[in-house]
Amino acid sequence: MGNQFKNVAIIACLKTLLFVFNIFFWLTGLLILVVGLWAEFDLYKYMELSADFSGTAPHVIIGIAGLIVLISSIAFSCIIKGQPVLLYIYGGFLVCIFMMDAGVGASVVCYRDSFAKGLHDGLSQTISTYDPNKANFDFAQSKLHCCGVSNYTDWIRLSPQRVIPISCCLDTNRCVTANYNDVYQRGCYEVITEYLTNNMNILIGVAIGTAMLPLIGALLSCSLARYIVKSKYDVIT
Repeated sequence: MGNQFKNVAIIACLKTLLFVFNIFFWLTGLLILVVGLWAEFDLYKYMELSADFSGTAPHVIIGIAGLIVLISSIAFSCIIKGQPVLLYIYGGFLVCIFMMDAGVGASVVCYRDSFAKGLHDGLSQTISTYDPNKANFDFAQSKLHCCGVSNYTDWIRLSPQRVIPISCCLDTNRCVTANYNDVYQRGCYEVITEYLTNNMNILIGVAIGTAMLPLIGALLSCSLARYIVKSKYDVIT
């Protein structure tokens, strides 16, 4: 009888801890989803200027976040009902999510190391084949207050020589691009590298910060399932 009461107390404690964890994990999934959408619709505009950018990373982050929100939403019912099989399945899903998080984190770190060269090559290629109808480079120049790859002279040195785009202007309402004092002086390579390095650190931080959470949840879930089974066995015996 003493073991039974002990198991019931442990089960109640583990259920509470797992329920609190699941709420936090669900909120984490929403946070990762926001980060993924930001990477897709804002950071993507700069990252795709790199020749090495595949464009799949934001989609993977959004997919993982959606999976976290879905699984953690279903898990509330599993925790309340206390069915061991479902709890073990939930633990297995959490381990899978951990592996995916670790893979995304490693990919972002590796991509950051090779990003600089790909960005320089991509920007140089974008300038040489500049098309005003493709707004990504113009968007980067106007929003990040930069011009050209190294500086505005990159537009002048092209053969045939090109007119410096309006997106390089300090003030688009009063700007003569032939007057070089009216355009941004910093090159986009330096500015975008700095911008992406800072923001990739956010992505890496989120990946590392959330990678260990699924392992904690898997441990709690499997422990709860084990004690529920043990409690039923003690009642029978």
